[in-house]
Amino acid sequence: MAHSHMTTSAISSGPEFQVARPAHDEQIRRLFRENPMPAGMSLSMEHEPSYFGSAAIDGCGHETIVAVENDRVICAGSIRVRRRFLNGSPARIGYLGGLRLDAVARGRASIILRGYRMFHDLHRETGGQPLYFSSIFSANVASIRFLERGLPGMPTYRRIAEFVTLVLHARRRRGESDNLNVRAAVKSDLPAISELLNRQNRQFQFAPVWTVEAIQACRELHPADFHIARDCDGQLVGCAALWDQRAIRQMVVRGYAPALRRLRPLVNLTARILGTPPLPAVGQIIRQAFVSHVAAANPEILPPLLRSLATAASRRGLEYLTVGFDSRDPRLQVVRRHFGAREYASRIYAVHWEEDASAQQPADGIVSPEVALL
Repeated sequence: MAHSHMTTSAISSGPEFQVARPAHDEQIRRLFRENPMPAGMSLSMEHEPSYFGSAAIDGCGHETIVAVENDRVICAGSIRVRRRFLNGSPARIGYLGGLRLDAVARGRASIILRGYRMFHDLHRETGGQPLYFSSIFSANVASIRFLERGLPGMPTYRRIAEFVTLVLHARRRRGESDNLNVRAAVKSDLPAISELLNRQNRQFQFAPVWTVEAIQACRELHPADFHIARDCDGQLVGCAALWDQRAIRQMVVRGYAPALRRLRPLVNLTARILGTPPLPAVGQIIRQAFVSHVAAANPEILPPLLRSLATAASRRGLEYLTVGFDSRDPRLQVVRRHFGAREYASRIYAVHWEEDASAQQPADGIVSPEVALL
């Protein structure tokens, strides 16, 4: 697709839509920084020092569409494609994420519609994926209403699951290991980790396919970041990784709703007593890492793995661990039972264009997208 600089006619007729290129990097980073996700606690997902560097976090293909008006990026949305499990088999599936509309353009729904029109054009020109999925915070009511209205020119958004993101306090923890040997991994463990991940992920919708090469392509993730569990017979029965992405993308607190702001001192006092995560100060980069690449032959294997990761996180100066599960996933109930956590709800959608309505769709079942890549 050809790219051109803004012209007078483009300015007068509204924003120009383009596939983002390196020249847009600074403006895209500003867009994310200045337009946090709405909630009781406003959070901005920031991409310093490079948006394109963070977009390539798992080494897979990605494209970002931007709307430019008066030399200012006022809207962006990304398409990231990788192999994921669909109905038990690997398939190339796209993820639609990072949708941001600048405050200066708030209320201009036509910008979003035109952005999707360009996405549709790219989809047809490049032979895009017959199936995509997306995740929207449940608190983002305006976006949910817009996407679920079924407007002309929009793809179909079919809600298929509620996804629960848990934020755990990263601190040194002790507990029974259920006769498990939990330790940090080394490079030679990666083939067994890959095999376990794929054997477990096959039962979930949208769970990534993890080859050894795909694991090694993940930026800021190293073999020693994996903790693995073996049973008394030496069999690998569980794994999870501590993926600290702060070097390339950061979660920053940008504000609190008035009521929560007033209650924050009390909430944090209670958090110290209960062992739940405190609420960070405004402007603070949250010292958090994702619990990623989770696999367990039995959900009860997760608590010792998470305790091991929490201890490692505490030693690194991290305060929070973020992990996520489908609301129907038995693993969620186990984690809730063993750990105090703050919870944030999202909706997972299967997304397709009208011409792909006959393509394979996810059957009913538990979804398990990688929370570290949402």
